Amino acid sequence: MAKNCCAPHGKIMDYIKNNRFALGIVCMAIISLVMLTREASWSAETSLKINADTDVSGKKVKDNQTSNKKDHKVIVFYFYGNVRCYTCKRIERLTKEAVKEGFGEEMKNGVVEMKAVNVQEPRNNHFIKDYRLYTKSVIVSDLKQGKEERWKNLQRVWELVRNDEAFKKYVQKEVKEYLEGKQS
Repeated sequence: MAKNCCAPHGKIMDYIKNNRFALGIVCMAIISLVMLTREASWSAETSLKINADTDVSGKKVKDNQTSNKKDHKVIVFYFYGNVRCYTCKRIERLTKEAVKEGFGEEMKNGVVEMKAVNVQEPRNNHFIKDYRLYTKSVIVSDLKQGKEERWKNLQRVWELVRNDEAFKKYVQKEVKEYLEGKQS
């Protein structure tokens, strides 16, 4: 009787299929721990400047956009790459919804912006170093007179991605604290 060379592989695949949820939780926990460990070892300040005449990608903006520029602005970035899974797309959607629902008036006034940025495009890959990115991330950036004062990586988005309400409240709380000038 010939041995099946795929038998061990088949057992592994059966195990993975039967334990997908638990393995997913373990992977998310590991990612969260790595993110927390890396963020704790770095300063939350950067020298990134965003010129009033350009957007984050370096493109010139229209004159009427710069005339609305305020002394204080909060930008919520969602950074992603070329390959995007369901969860990554969900984080982007929930972040956009949270900002639009919570800060619609501030967005109209130019005080709050939401930007989705592909860091794998050459003009945007500087953000990887600027914000020490190692995975898809939501960053809140506090600008005063066109200069970034502080920023924060909202790492809990990965933990809250399956709970729409908690996710949105978390993002809105962080943006509100930056708008109010509170340290978080």
